[in-house]
Amino acid sequence: MIVYACGFSHESHSFSTKLTTLADFAGAEAGSIDRQLDLIESRSIEGGILSAAKEFGWQLTFPFFAQAIPSGPVTTEAFETIARRLLDGLEQAGPVDGILLPLHGSMFVVDYPDSEGEIIERVRRAVGPDVPIAVLLDLHANVSDRMARGANILTSYRTTPHTDHWETAHRAATLLDKAMRKQIEPNSCVARLPMMAGFDMGRTINPEGPMCKLLAVAREIERSDPRILDISLNAGFYYGDVLDAGPSVIVVGDGPKAGHAAVAQRLIREAWQTRDFVSITHLPVGEAIAKALEIPEGPGPVILADYTDGPMGGAYGDGTQILAALLRADPPETVVGPIYDPESVQAARAAGVGASLTLSIGGRHDPDYGGGPVTSEVTVHCLSDGRYRRKGPYATGTIGEMGQSALVQAGNVSILLVSLLCQPEDREQYRIVGVEPETMNLLAMKGINHFRADFEPIAREIIFVDSGGLVSVDFTRFPFRNVRRPIWPLDSGVSI
Repeated sequence: MIVYACGFSHESHSFSTKLTTLADFAGAEAGSIDRQLDLIESRSIEGGILSAAKEFGWQLTFPFFAQAIPSGPVTTEAFETIARRLLDGLEQAGPVDGILLPLHGSMFVVDYPDSEGEIIERVRRAVGPDVPIAVLLDLHANVSDRMARGANILTSYRTTPHTDHWETAHRAATLLDKAMRKQIEPNSCVARLPMMAGFDMGRTINPEGPMCKLLAVAREIERSDPRILDISLNAGFYYGDVLDAGPSVIVVGDGPKAGHAAVAQRLIREAWQTRDFVSITHLPVGEAIAKALEIPEGPGPVILADYTDGPMGGAYGDGTQILAALLRADPPETVVGPIYDPESVQAARAAGVGASLTLSIGGRHDPDYGGGPVTSEVTVHCLSDGRYRRKGPYATGTIGEMGQSALVQAGNVSILLVSLLCQPEDREQYRIVGVEPETMNLLAMKGINHFRADFEPIAREIIFVDSGGLVSVDFTRFPFRNVRRPIWPLDSGVSI
């Protein structure tokens, strides 16, 4: 079987002022992922695809996987350039038996709000109606009918934090292999209701939460009904100002769609019943720090999770409200960061390790979301190239990049400054600058969900903070124009 795989992934915050350009996408240049056999050992999407290709004996062409960290809308120029490279690679691969596309599901391009629908449709036009197309999605995808019409197979992550990249890729590949060999005739359908939020944002940390309970129901349906090949529960991405924003259920079935649509409708109706369930509480900055300082000493750090300035939700990652409060309180053995601030990193590098200098830290993109710059006298403790190998459960074995980085000290507070926008996801991010996370008293990081995979096991307690950032849990702060209306919770009295 001749298979073409190619990835193009971004989660776009429609209300961010920071547009995502071609330069922001890593891996967008045509290369040869199919020859990077070391990736087979990683728990990544690429590892899952390469492992499946080896297992099934495919002739695989996998030229690139373009990815950028969540931020604002993708420029049309960037989209057209990468989409053209994807289609050129497909043409060069020659006639293929199947296509495997790692996408996201919540990319928002300036001129194409349903960006993944546009990609899938272009690929479908290129290969005709008979070549099966399998698409991998993030669990926080906003899934459109257009996506379901164009792809035979749509399957999403089943964990938040996302620790099943490999499993999702391998599952999609397995279904694609069966489709190419005519063992199944897969088709996808999607169901949604007038809600923007639900599934507890897809969190699977709590086995009693709505996501875990409905995932168990989905697995039982797959086991009991041979016509149902795969069920995906998508929490949606609430900061995508698109028609189909919000939770959805995808059912991939074998044969006619009527029964599959009924299953999707049943599950999304069950999700409606728990739409307002939220497993975490967000505290304002002052209250959160006061609570952290009252927690008795013990093993592991108290983690202050700066939720609303979390980069993996499209926030700027340079908000300073928590930093300013901790500098005033000056608690012992405290680390703040990563904070995205290339200018301060450059100044620290110019000064050198051991030097003291005055820095104006963070708050450069939009002070209305998270606070403006904080000026402080600091000492440079460590400089790093910011490269680390992930050893925790999130994308284990792959390389992460924080860019040129600096650890500086102000009183008892260490500040990790980075020159590439990044999420906290692995303890190695701190170890490469000389910080052992397990030994800290307070660890303030800009995280939403993914940090929990590697850090929750060592945390004395986790406190989620609303610092006024762009990933606000109050959706009424944003001027939605394109979502379907009425919709919960933007509108009152919404019913089904």
